[in-house]
Amino acid sequence: MIVSSFEILPDDILYEIFAYLSPVDILQSLFSLTKRLSRIISNEYLWHIHIGGRIVSLRLTLIDVIGEWSLVSSYLQCHQITLLQRLHLIDIKPHEFDILLRNHVIKSLHTLLVDVTSSNPFNCLQVEGVYLVKVCSNANQIRNNSLEYQIILSNLLNTNHLRTLTIGIHTSHFLECLLLCIPFIENLSFGIEDRDINKNDTHDRILLPTTIDAHQAFTLISDPLIISGDIIQQFCIDRLQPMATYILNLLFYIMDDFEEKKIFNTFLKVPFTHRQRPRVFIQELDDHDFDDLYHGFMAYTLPYNNTILSSYIFSTDLEKSSQMLINPVDLFPRADTLSLRGYKKTNRVRDLGNFKSSISSLVPWSLLTNLSINHSDVLTPATFESILRMAYNVDTLELFDDRGILLRPILNNHNLVTLINQQIKSFEIYDVTLTLQNVQRICTLLSNRFCNLKKLLFTISDAYDEWEWKPSCIIDGKNKSTKRIVNLIYLLVDQLQKLVYLRISFCTTNFSDTPCFPHLIRQQLHQYSLSRPFRLRVSSNAVEIWL
Repeated sequence: MIVSSFEILPDDILYEIFAYLSPVDILQSLFSLTKRLSRIISNEYLWHIHIGGRIVSLRLTLIDVIGEWSLVSSYLQCHQITLLQRLHLIDIKPHEFDILLRNHVIKSLHTLLVDVTSSNPFNCLQVEGVYLVKVCSNANQIRNNSLEYQIILSNLLNTNHLRTLTIGIHTSHFLECLLLCIPFIENLSFGIEDRDINKNDTHDRILLPTTIDAHQAFTLISDPLIISGDIIQQFCIDRLQPMATYILNLLFYIMDDFEEKKIFNTFLKVPFTHRQRPRVFIQELDDHDFDDLYHGFMAYTLPYNNTILSSYIFSTDLEKSSQMLINPVDLFPRADTLSLRGYKKTNRVRDLGNFKSSISSLVPWSLLTNLSINHSDVLTPATFESILRMAYNVDTLELFDDRGILLRPILNNHNLVTLINQQIKSFEIYDVTLTLQNVQRICTLLSNRFCNLKKLLFTISDAYDEWEWKPSCIIDGKNKSTKRIVNLIYLLVDQLQKLVYLRISFCTTNFSDTPCFPHLIRQQLHQYSLSRPFRLRVSSNAVEIWL
């Protein structure tokens, strides 16, 4: 049925059609089709979807939905979910969170989790701890303009009932004030970053609440005056009771310490790293993301509760200490992503790909749903194939190819192509050699190889080697750039029949020379529409399409 046919159908017929579809299908396929359908679904139909009044835990991810959290807020306003105790919000924006905090549901929650992506406006807030106060006090008494609001931690009204708190990175001064307000806290996770510390300053100890003795504290510390093994021993470990359990997950990149490794060596000497329980593992990093000025290493205990497992974790020390039969799911209970890093001749990635090796047996393969390859020299296609076969639940692949030598062998490897086409539904690519000159050819090959993709994300660079594309230096450059981009969109939408989301990003050395001109892209796509209904979002640095 063509789009215009929906416009003549009465509402009752539309509801009859809705009865044959799931709510997810309706939102993904019909919500963006026409303005009338969007209005009917948002204002009338959506609020008749019952998720159950007895639900106690709700996790919401609406990253790829236009309108996003306004839909959720409206739903919660219309329905009574009286038993809801745990709410997990993913990538909610500050202004949307303000609205949600005024909802009656928030007051009955026992657990509220908020996860945001790196591009979320929450990361740009200038007032420290404003939303912690908003959550723990009466939100209606707090001004929406957080920049004018001076944080008064005594406003935290419900701290006597607060037992678990996870916050982001804050200054040590803020943390010291906060700890005075949460005397009964049992599980605390926090980060410290003091960028303007004077090396001559005298640092006071930040005392942890006594109730945290038998539990855990997580710290992320960035200042060189704080991060030595001696300081962590003195300020953190020594304050715990002798039988206390704790979890460490520390990642360090120390500037100007590559040769002497002063900070690294302090961790090798302190008592807590030599205890058997909890056993502390210390592993140096051979990371291409940083140059030779930096020395990187990590210190962690098991179980390791991060969701992302770096291949560096699977060290020789870990292998030696885990000779006995052990379930890797117990070692890494929350893992969902394996991040492959380092150089293939010196890292353990090849061993991870060998199912007979003891280090491979420590990977929780069944838990993994995402695979991230960082840099061209991490692994060979053969190792990649072996790892992908063992990580049989992986459906999301991220490829960062800084030299452009990994993507093409993958596209021309029959076994890998077959395997990826069977498993991978979401593919994100950053290949530095992908430019407007060759992207059509590469994407033609990619769409022929991976016809089952549902999500495709990739970046186009404005220059590589001796080739560069600057619309300002080309006759009719704007229209030529637009034609290439639009033709690329037509190709991918037509060839990838299962595609539901497409994002094309543009990496330019000069912002004014971007090849993406939003008004021309919109004009072309609306004048010569795609073969399927779509929703478009376009800026000077990215084109996003929902199908």
